Amino acid sequence: MKATFSQRLIKLADLNHHQTFFAGRCSEYFLESSYFAVAQYVDTKDTVLLVLHGIDFKFPIFAGDIVTFESKVIAAGRSTLTVYTKMYRSREPEKIAADGFATFSYLDENHHSKPHDVVIEPETEDEKWLNQQAKEMLEESKKRALAIARR
Repeated sequence: MKATFSQRLIKLADLNHHQTFFAGRCSEYFLESSYFAVAQYVDTKDTVLLVLHGIDFKFPIFAGDIVTFESKVIAAGRSTLTVYTKMYRSREPEKIAADGFATFSYLDENHHSKPHDVVIEPETEDEKWLNQQAKEMLEESKKRALAIARR
């Protein structure tokens, strides 16, 4: 699977009131990196975020840290692409500071989902596990959406 990488220097303006990397800014960079991964497969003018499944933060990032966002499209549905993104200090790629999943939908000119014809084949055991996790998260998201619609 193809990975995309983007890096950011964490500045004072990126911090929260605890002087650590603000989750809102991290989410922005996280989704941007996820979008870059999707762009390897489809035209992004026809793509929107469907679900941010969540970001798990594992340890703090501080001003002056350089972080890398590494993103891979890990699962493909008929009209969806789910991306796994992880963030780490650029000098410590083995220590994941945050990770999570985001699903994007491919749309037609009327803003309805349309098939993208992308096929994702996990190669490693890790990719197979992430693929399964992505599929389960998307199914749970669909169930929640249906339950809300029935209210």
